[in-house]
Amino acid sequence: MWTRTYTNIAVLFTLLVVLFHIVIFPEYAMPLFIILGGVGTTFLFFVALQEYPKHWLTTSGFIRKLFIHSVLYRIVGVIALYLLTLFFDPGSLPFEIKAIDSVNYNSSGLLAAEAIQRGESVFKALSGFWKSESDYGFSIVIGVLYYLFGPYPLVIKIFNVLIGSLIVIRIYQITRHIYDEERARLAGILLMLMPPLIWFGGMALKETLLIFIIVNVAYLIIKQVFVTGFKWAVMGFVVFQIAITLYFRTIMAPLLLTCALLQIVFLRTPNKGYRILAVFISVLLIYGSYLVVDRLGMLESIEEMILASQDQFENELSNAAEAKGISYTAAIVAPLLIAGAMVTPFPSLLNFEEGQLGIYAHFYNEIIRNCLYFFVFYGLIRVLKHRRKGSVFLLSFSVGYILILAISGISFQDRFQILVLPFLTIFMADGIHTNYPGKTKHWKIYLFFIFAAILMWNLFKLSNRGLL
Repeated sequence: MWTRTYTNIAVLFTLLVVLFHIVIFPEYAMPLFIILGGVGTTFLFFVALQEYPKHWLTTSGFIRKLFIHSVLYRIVGVIALYLLTLFFDPGSLPFEIKAIDSVNYNSSGLLAAEAIQRGESVFKALSGFWKSESDYGFSIVIGVLYYLFGPYPLVIKIFNVLIGSLIVIRIYQITRHIYDEERARLAGILLMLMPPLIWFGGMALKETLLIFIIVNVAYLIIKQVFVTGFKWAVMGFVVFQIAITLYFRTIMAPLLLTCALLQIVFLRTPNKGYRILAVFISVLLIYGSYLVVDRLGMLESIEEMILASQDQFENELSNAAEAKGISYTAAIVAPLLIAGAMVTPFPSLLNFEEGQLGIYAHFYNEIIRNCLYFFVFYGLIRVLKHRRKGSVFLLSFSVGYILILAISGISFQDRFQILVLPFLTIFMADGIHTNYPGKTKHWKIYLFFIFAAILMWNLFKLSNRGLL
């Protein structure tokens, strides 16, 4: 499992990265509170990752404990975000630092709640606020929550806390089907502690709910693989969940449907008649998806949404680049971002303008992920080598989504990357659990290149502003 040696290496790497940037660029050093908070969070994460498996690998009532601890960590995350915003950007309360999207979702949720209360069309109310229907989904959820509990942004965050904790349980269940109990528990612990998910789960953003839908679809598909025969009611629910992702992020629906079909068609089984059954099921899934989209009233607008998705990605790229102060016309390191789409984003560690606060405030999220992705790569190699039953969905979604991010040029955006993080955590757990000669040595070599990549990223950001 995660050893003390691993903890020492990871903490030392974090300290070296942070201290190096402080020494080389003292005039751009982050506030001391941010530095201490980030390094402290990293230390606590790796120590917890070392200690939890010692006590929880054989404990009874694991799912209950996992859920309760996940809720507690996410509540602490919400409180920490409130405090961070109070100290550095109180004008953004009750939302996070430099909040933009959260404010928009809150406003659209208020419109949806008012429409529900008056018995009017929610879609009509939202059509005057959002340019694309791909933002309707979370706005409607917020509207329902506000209608039931009142227009308080904290309600959204509590909802995300609960949904985020259910994601942790689902990942444990998926891993248990594909691997074994030990790796499943490690995957659950990893996701329970994972700072990026805690960070974004503490905001009024749609990513947590979208991740839950993605993970739930994967769980239901994989569960069907490991039981005798298909349950059509379950598959119908899968189709419905895939269809509603059109209201969250347009590209997600065709990607999820493709991954589901690949899992069904390419399942390794000694049953000779399975291939014919798989083709039959795939045709029904496609036809069922068509019917659901038609019933949702989206058939006429679906083509426009798909065509608009390209513009949506370009707009998100433009907005994200503007927020980070990056000009991609001068992006010398763009090939690096594309080649390293899985390990990006790299942490921003320099305080050279006010707008960077919301970016470097969570530098520890990126450092932790950069450290751990070595084990993801090893886990991916192993799953490809052994071709584990039920892993096709996870592999196809992970690779497909990361390729979409790389092609779209937004792989450096942590908010987009976290959608695939739960699945990568499954491969990470296997990579950590499985040992081989020279593993620690290879990890150190990997960390050396990550150190260089982080330095290049921060140098690039300075150069892009003419500060070098």
